[in-house]
Amino acid sequence: MPSTASACHRRATALALAVSTALLPLAWVPAVQAQPAIVAPVHQYTIPEQPLADAVRAFGRQADVQVVFRSDLVEGRRSSAVKGEYSQMQALQQLLRGSGVRAQRGMDGTWSLRAAAEAGEGEGVRVTETLDVAGRLQSEGGEARDRRGYDDVFALDLTTAYSGRDRVERYRGSNPADVVKDLVGVFSGDARNSGALDVNIRGIQGPGRVPVSIDGGEQALTVWRGYNGVSNRNYIDPNLIGGIQVIKGPGLVRDVHSGIGGALVIKTIDVDDIVAAGERFGGELKIEGSSNAVAPRLPRLHTGEDYRTVPGFPQGSPNSPYDDRTLVVPVKSRSGNNPFDGEDQAWRLALGVRGDNVDLMAAYAWRKRGNYFSGTKGSAYYEQDRREQFEYQGIDYITTLARYFKPGDEVPNTSSEQESWLVKGSWQINDDQQLKATWRRTLSHYGEIMPSRILSAPDYGRIQWPLSRVDSDAWNLEYRFQPAGSRWLDLYANLWRTETESDTYTAGGFPNFAVGNPAWNPDASPILRNTALANARNDRTGLILSNRFALHSTLDLTVGGNWQYEKLGSRDPYFGTTDGWRMFPRAGRRQEGEGYLTLEWRPVDFLTLNAGVRYSRYWTFDDFLEAHPELLTKGVGGKEAQYTVNELPPRPANLQARIDALEARRAVWEKRGMGWFIDDSIRALLAPYETPRPVRYTRPWLPDADGNYTRAGNPCLNGEVAAIPGVQPVFAGSDQVCNIGNSVQSQPVDGRNSRRRDHAWLPTFSATAHLSPAARAYVRYSEAVRFPSMFESTIAFSGSLNPLHALKPEHAYNYEVGYVHNLSALFGNTADADVKLAYYVHKTRDVIERDGNFLFDNIDKQTIRGIELQARFDNRRFFTDLGITRTLENEVCDESTAVLLDANRGLVPNCVQDGFVGGYLLTQAIPKLSINWSLGTRLFDERLELGSRIVHYQRHENPDLQAYRDRLLSGGSGLLWQNVPFTWGNITTVDAYARWRFNEHASVELVGSNLGNRYYVDPATRSTLPAPGRTLKLGVTARF
Repeated sequence: MPSTASACHRRATALALAVSTALLPLAWVPAVQAQPAIVAPVHQYTIPEQPLADAVRAFGRQADVQVVFRSDLVEGRRSSAVKGEYSQMQALQQLLRGSGVRAQRGMDGTWSLRAAAEAGEGEGVRVTETLDVAGRLQSEGGEARDRRGYDDVFALDLTTAYSGRDRVERYRGSNPADVVKDLVGVFSGDARNSGALDVNIRGIQGPGRVPVSIDGGEQALTVWRGYNGVSNRNYIDPNLIGGIQVIKGPGLVRDVHSGIGGALVIKTIDVDDIVAAGERFGGELKIEGSSNAVAPRLPRLHTGEDYRTVPGFPQGSPNSPYDDRTLVVPVKSRSGNNPFDGEDQAWRLALGVRGDNVDLMAAYAWRKRGNYFSGTKGSAYYEQDRREQFEYQGIDYITTLARYFKPGDEVPNTSSEQESWLVKGSWQINDDQQLKATWRRTLSHYGEIMPSRILSAPDYGRIQWPLSRVDSDAWNLEYRFQPAGSRWLDLYANLWRTETESDTYTAGGFPNFAVGNPAWNPDASPILRNTALANARNDRTGLILSNRFALHSTLDLTVGGNWQYEKLGSRDPYFGTTDGWRMFPRAGRRQEGEGYLTLEWRPVDFLTLNAGVRYSRYWTFDDFLEAHPELLTKGVGGKEAQYTVNELPPRPANLQARIDALEARRAVWEKRGMGWFIDDSIRALLAPYETPRPVRYTRPWLPDADGNYTRAGNPCLNGEVAAIPGVQPVFAGSDQVCNIGNSVQSQPVDGRNSRRRDHAWLPTFSATAHLSPAARAYVRYSEAVRFPSMFESTIAFSGSLNPLHALKPEHAYNYEVGYVHNLSALFGNTADADVKLAYYVHKTRDVIERDGNFLFDNIDKQTIRGIELQARFDNRRFFTDLGITRTLENEVCDESTAVLLDANRGLVPNCVQDGFVGGYLLTQAIPKLSINWSLGTRLFDERLELGSRIVHYQRHENPDLQAYRDRLLSGGSGLLWQNVPFTWGNITTVDAYARWRFNEHASVELVGSNLGNRYYVDPATRSTLPAPGRTLKLGVTARF
């Protein structure tokens, strides 16, 4: 496994020492920054005396800064008037004078309001440049972090979503993927068969497209799923999550590594989540129990045994044991709804200490959950007639799922056990500097089975495989430097490292495999071994660095960048390409970095302009291929048109001489009265050459310089073959005159393993118009690139390098137009009420996709358009929020892919919905309509909170895919068996909760998930596994 405790300690100590040494000179800068010559920028303010909430919003607009506050804090309070030139601190001090409210400035320049503990009418109010009463620099955590996250959904001029600690823990669900169900337009691929997050934002998914960071670090592993595509896994224990922010679409967001689809940013719990405000020590103990789970009955493997002595093992096919009865278990039916009667328990203990200059926090979390039971209602879509499904609807295993995974039954391979540790420490070097260190470790065991192995077994609803294991460690060291009053220093640095070692059932083989019977082949071994388990070691080291400059009261400059180095390896031996159906153990190195700068200009009060540019570059190298040069490709076959022409055979050169010889003897035969013999002999000689015969011909179909095939160059489609006299149909009654096949001649290639590299410059621009004190509109344009990932840059089965053409980076062009309106005035400024509407266009050129030859290629483009609505209301008694996203278009275009899918008839259009069959994009489709609606109430002085959540997904429909299936079933050729796309029916789930707070130290919460007990599969799934049915969870929290 990755490391022992002592090894972890040595690495963490070395890391902390290195960064502290590198940053130590900065500790002396405050003495220089504190010189009187440097003053905070000033701005002209005109704010009359008015209700405090309105005044604060007016300040935010005029200063073009965000101010976060609770409605109940400012309710009934009035502001003082502010008129003249002030700094932000001075203006707030005047505005809040006598209000009993104080302001605190955050790390990113935004302000938050707090109750002033001892501010009297005559004293005014204390305004600090910090987030701490004592004036110290602090990172934001706890309630302040979540409040800012929810407010940023409407405060930022881009589309985001946020889920705070309460929501994450409340709707944690059965799998890590359930934590994103609360975020509209966000999904997780293969949610029930991975033990991880595979984030999909607006239909964009895959390695590097949507980076997932946890406290700034990344540890994604791309895992092969056999013929069912790939999964980009990010392992996280939901018990440690403090908040999740989703950034939709690329952009230059400070200190966030964003891909072409956006980013998912996770912050773990902090000392502010554990230690109450004003306290120096605190702790929290949370205990939970859930229903709807049963302990898995794990199989005993027979590694090292002779398969001929193992009952239940298929004796006739030891090297392809799809029907291995030793892996079949009797599934159980649904249990009761007692939360403490199910095999699902969890607890977490966290302790924190807040000192004068040092804060410490440590947490331990554990959860063990058995296999869950599926729902029982609404299964009609999933139990259609199997014969009808194959004969009329095409190959779609989901529509018959309920015939194998019976509604209400246990779903094998869905159990998990997680154990996590989290330690954080922060050191307040002085009032302007802070150093923070974090260590996190998670050990996870979870159920998993190769999707293609589920479908290949005769009774695939009862197969149970052993558990996979993932062990991950993460360290990061953050440094903040923000001198009070400085225009030139607002510095942030984060040095991080992640180490992940996994032993997962993703190799492609079988848990019990033998080469064969020595009686059939003397060289075949009958000893069983496990060829399904794959080992991988992925290490990443990265650095995030940024600084903001206040060049003028109306102009800010932010400069930053991030860098990371990745190394992938495996302890698995390599015995050849046919080693028990196993894939190659990938190994390689990759480095990527970028630098950026953004300018924010506020030329007038109602207009804000942003412009930026970033430079990105990368390189990657395949270490496995370097170690096995015998796998290098030496030649690549082409394509050719094969057709038949009825024509007279060519006459041999000696034919005339033979005829002349017969004629020379004609006189002799005529004397005998047998001149007819000569005539018959000549006719016999000519007969084979006077009757048309089918003759097979080929014509090359050549790609262009980029390796792409076209319809114009296809001899079967461009009329070239059809115009040949005597050309024959492929079969009687058909108008098809030729077939495209593989050429017997191969094109030689270089065959060298080299370092692949690339770079790009990318612009961004946005403009925001403040239409009124409560309304604004914005437009954004941004570009981003995604360089080939480690998975796309290393060789393995069913997804490998193109030896002819190096991959280009994906290049995304994004547009977004939004309108935001603060509706609080309609409710007397006593409630948070906002609405946000956005329209987006996401176009990506040179999309990296897998083709029908299992090679990664660039296809022309993908275009996604949609609209998104977000709204909220909260007056402390009643609250609700609504998210609706509608995908208007998800079109993938590539002539080469289309014509290769049906090269003989050319019936596949150049542009199709979601993606082409056989590729990965098609399986990343999301519902066209998604709705997330939450509502609730707080009663009895907010001691009782009741709430509910409704999530709806529209049924999957794809006319282009169905047309392809229809042609395939009518006799056409196709590739549908490679990465079979799965569908889903209409899905509507209802969750609810009730939380009772006894006092500030104890609370209890009851949560019901999928209360309708619906039977369904998750969108973007890659495995035929139904989702969990109705589940009740009871949790008790004690704080001390």
